[in-house]
Amino acid sequence: MPNTNPPAGSVGPNIARAGDVMGDWDLLHAQPFDGWPGEWATPLFGHGSTEPWSGYGYGRFSPDLAGKVSTVMTCVDLNTRQLASMPAYGMKGALPVGLPSWAANPEPAVYADWTEFMKAAVNSYQLRGEVILYATGRNSESRPVRFLVLNPDAVDVEMVDGALRFGVGGVTLDRDDVSYVRYQMVPGHVRGVGPLTWTARNVLGASSLERYGADLASRGGIPWAVLKHPANLKQQQATDLKAAWVTAARSRNGAPAVLSGGVELQTLTLSPTDMALLDLRVFDEQRIAAAFGVPPFLVGLPQPGGMTYANAESLFDFHWRATLRPMANALTAAWSSWLLSRGTRMELNHDEYVRPGPNERASYYGTLFGIVDPVTGQRAITVDEIRAAERFGDVDVANTAATAIERLTSSVTA
Repeated sequence: MPNTNPPAGSVGPNIARAGDVMGDWDLLHAQPFDGWPGEWATPLFGHGSTEPWSGYGYGRFSPDLAGKVSTVMTCVDLNTRQLASMPAYGMKGALPVGLPSWAANPEPAVYADWTEFMKAAVNSYQLRGEVILYATGRNSESRPVRFLVLNPDAVDVEMVDGALRFGVGGVTLDRDDVSYVRYQMVPGHVRGVGPLTWTARNVLGASSLERYGADLASRGGIPWAVLKHPANLKQQQATDLKAAWVTAARSRNGAPAVLSGGVELQTLTLSPTDMALLDLRVFDEQRIAAAFGVPPFLVGLPQPGGMTYANAESLFDFHWRATLRPMANALTAAWSSWLLSRGTRMELNHDEYVRPGPNERASYYGTLFGIVDPVTGQRAITVDEIRAAERFGDVDVANTAATAIERLTSSVTA
């Protein structure tokens, strides 16, 4: 007989949406296990997606699939390595200023140095569409002096009364302890949106073609010909026919092959490129590189329009201007307002990445050396400053820099 419990009611007009029965969508996400065939891929979007099963909308792309696509991680790695190698420095107005100790290592208990911290931050920024910093220590002025990068999957972000609220494991974090920077922001969506969102299909296609190519190579490659028999052969008969052909080919010493019984040798005209669908794979990977702002040439892909020495050199400057500089500015601007007093900003030194060759630098220095202030008689740049910029060892760099700053200060004051 039925029990006295009220009916659960999983469908019908009283149920507003599936989430009322199944719980929060954010807690429902597919995970693979070893028993699945390789072709049974999990959904494109992982934990935290707004549309977890369809893989579209502005959810966060699962990094599991992206991490297995070589072009994705190569582009991310290139951008990350370059930004992480750029030292941080401070500016107040037009003058350089020193940064606190966190510029060397923001959290010694976690990172080896600033480079490791930047790798974690920039990787999260690109792959997850957001980077979340959490302060682990403050100074007497209540400014963060130690901080680390949080895993976005472990952080709940929601809009409450018009303000962002952050929580970890059900515990609400102090808003002042959190710095939140989104790669792209879409109105109506709280979480950040990264390049993997709009390249989901390209990533899926590249992943499938990479797996197909690997399977093609590991399973014997592309046969150059087939032996056709008029009858339907059993497995053992086909194996015997193939073995007989191999044995005869080894013993005929260049003589023509003799076929009988209706057997026909048919050569295949498919090239490895055709079999591997290389053109489709290159297209997907070029779209992925474009989404991450990386010129294809820099990650080993064909560059549209071809390459010359001149445009190969200019690619680094283009990469900085179009991709790395906007990313650096977005991060450092947000971090400056969180870490530094008003009027002081943090920047990244990109000189080494876009530094021209020695001939171009010599011409540049020569032009500056030739500019003389008609009032003070000072040159725009001195020989010692040129030697300091080129890191020649016999120059008092500190004194030269101090002189340059003093001169700059006096000119600004004047």
